[in-house]
Amino acid sequence: MEITIDPNGANVTIYISPGNSKYFTPKCAQELKPSIDQAFKTLEEGIEFYRKYATSCGFDIRLATRIKTKEGDTSWRYVTCNREGEKNSAVHNNAENPESPNTTRRRVTRRSNCKAKIAFRFCGAQGYVVKRFEETHSHPLCDEAFKKFMKVNRNLDAGHKSFIMNCAKVNIGPNKSYKLYTEAVGGYANVGCTVVDFKNFSRDLKAFTEGVDAQILLQNLFRKREASPGFFFEYAVDESEQLNRLFWSDAVCRKNFAAYGDCVSFDATYSTNRYNMIFTPFTGKDNHGHIIIFGAGLLSSEDIDSYSWVLEKFKLCMGRSPAMLVTDKDPSMKIAIPRVLDGTRHRLCMWHITNKIPKKIPPRLRNHPDFMKKIDHYIWDELIEPGEFEKGWGEVMDEFGLKDDKWLVEMFKERNKWIPAFFRDFPLGGLVKTTSISKSANNFFRTYFNKTSNLVEFFMQYDSAIAGQRHAQDITDNENATCTPDLKTPLHIERHALKVYSHKIFLDVQADIDEAVFKCNAVAIDTNDPITAYKIVNDVNRTFDVVYNRHENTYECNCKKFTRLGRLCSHIFVVLKINKVEKIPDKYIVIRWTKDPTRILRFNFGSIETEKSVALEERNMKSNKIYSEFYGCMGLIDGNDDRMDAFIDLLSEFRESFVEPDNSTYPVTAKRKLFGNHFQSDLPENVTIRPPRQVSNKGSGAGGRRLKSVQEQAIEQSKKPLKLCRKCNRKTNHDSRNCDKFTEDGSL
Repeated sequence: MEITIDPNGANVTIYISPGNSKYFTPKCAQELKPSIDQAFKTLEEGIEFYRKYATSCGFDIRLATRIKTKEGDTSWRYVTCNREGEKNSAVHNNAENPESPNTTRRRVTRRSNCKAKIAFRFCGAQGYVVKRFEETHSHPLCDEAFKKFMKVNRNLDAGHKSFIMNCAKVNIGPNKSYKLYTEAVGGYANVGCTVVDFKNFSRDLKAFTEGVDAQILLQNLFRKREASPGFFFEYAVDESEQLNRLFWSDAVCRKNFAAYGDCVSFDATYSTNRYNMIFTPFTGKDNHGHIIIFGAGLLSSEDIDSYSWVLEKFKLCMGRSPAMLVTDKDPSMKIAIPRVLDGTRHRLCMWHITNKIPKKIPPRLRNHPDFMKKIDHYIWDELIEPGEFEKGWGEVMDEFGLKDDKWLVEMFKERNKWIPAFFRDFPLGGLVKTTSISKSANNFFRTYFNKTSNLVEFFMQYDSAIAGQRHAQDITDNENATCTPDLKTPLHIERHALKVYSHKIFLDVQADIDEAVFKCNAVAIDTNDPITAYKIVNDVNRTFDVVYNRHENTYECNCKKFTRLGRLCSHIFVVLKINKVEKIPDKYIVIRWTKDPTRILRFNFGSIETEKSVALEERNMKSNKIYSEFYGCMGLIDGNDDRMDAFIDLLSEFRESFVEPDNSTYPVTAKRKLFGNHFQSDLPENVTIRPPRQVSNKGSGAGGRRLKSVQEQAIEQSKKPLKLCRKCNRKTNHDSRNCDKFTEDGSL
């Protein structure tokens, strides 16, 4: 029996056999349907014709048998319906076969032994000729609503691939990339592929550098150094020729160090790649108080030799040691820093230490209303002397019974390395007091890096992070050049500060000038030429001593704000106002806080503008221009059907004009070429530097898991349901096996 129906718009003839089997023959426009003896110049043209036929009818195709001549040319080529054949039978590890050691995933199958196919035969001058064509299928054809899921309609074109690769540079994976692309094109129906296609392409992208990522990374670094003499890098390998140490810094980073390298944070708490190599950025603060990068390293080990190596390369790169280096509390660093950086004062990061205090103190004090308030008062106060801190610390320890706490005793022994009171006399020692450089850098890098990235992907993500940071810096510089903050006082010295300092620093200086005018008073003046001593009282009745030397034109205040932060305090501004000084003396203008300190300094790091090759830079600019023009046009035509139709026709015409004779489009002639362009390197012919071995660094444990604090363990334990202990007959967090280890309240 033969029935012609039109289900959901699909014109299909259904034949029902005597055995009640159904066979489906699609109907389409005659010009789309293949015919016996139809000839094509190339095999690709024939396959493409059949693909378009399949698309219109609602089935997918699969390249099947190929028969070749002795010379290797294709003489026969079969293309079948993708539901041809039958599923291979497999024994599953389930109830039917409980003793099987292998577990096989249960998967659905599309195979239905469909016989629909086409066969092309090479016939000399005629090209490839259709010799067999079977159009009847053993299964229903695809519904119109689901044709978008057919493989023939799921095509990752150059736009998709470029979007996925650009997202990968900023640590956006295939799932989020797919969602972003869906919104950009106006819905799932317009994407042209599925999230699985995005995932598969991302998988292939990673696989391209498998086993050669270290070699490709070094090739790219050598290329960068050739393009810019200011680019610096060094690397080291182990006895197996595996990369285990790397340091790099570009010309801009080195220029920034010359301007802002007085206080440097060296953080080794990042694990940012699949090899667990430790990312060690050298960071500081610029003239706006923002995080800035001086250089970075990758280390496979956290031992003394590794830290010494990266510090030596940093010093060699910059030409000098920083005045202060801020790190986390690491015994290897404690030895490596004085070994390499002579004259550098080592300071421990307060952010790391203060974060640990609630986790290290006894549980009884974690929610105490007064303990943290009292301890913070002595830890953070920069106006007290070391002796006052030691006295106050001792009083707090006595009050709360912590004199014998091992961790607090250890931290007190090292107080001169982290307590602000011990850095009052150190130039710019207060830069890390309020907002830790390490904390800011941690927050900055967190969004860019992925622990599954290989080395090439990691470096591309690093470049994206640096580009984002420098773009933000350019925005701030532009605001400084084009905007002017409001003045609060009639003093000329405030106008002078506005001309000299960056806006961020000016606002801080302005607050001190405002305080000097409206909240501070000189209550005593004692002159003994050339020295004049002033007693300044602020609005909370705290007294400060300011000494003015008329001969040397110097001002000193016992709050030591200029020494700590590089700007004058409100107490000195009171004295300047009394003496009718209209400009901040030059000796009290620290270059690093001015509008553009880098213009004043001289460098010998080569041209910064040639950081990338000119050709690559021009290509990127053109690519960005294309995106800008495209989305600009989209904004102009959106909602106008005539314009949208014309734009579609224009784009289609351009696309057809770019098709090359082999039916491929540049730059997607092959995945290898596409991936090579993305990673800016072809696959190396000889691999001399192997990827690092995956390492387990400090805190990872034998199983590779991070060690959890007591606080984290307690939180996790509180979320677990209580169990009935059959030994003490109570509902608690333990059971009869470990009941004796617990106290009366059920805790350890």
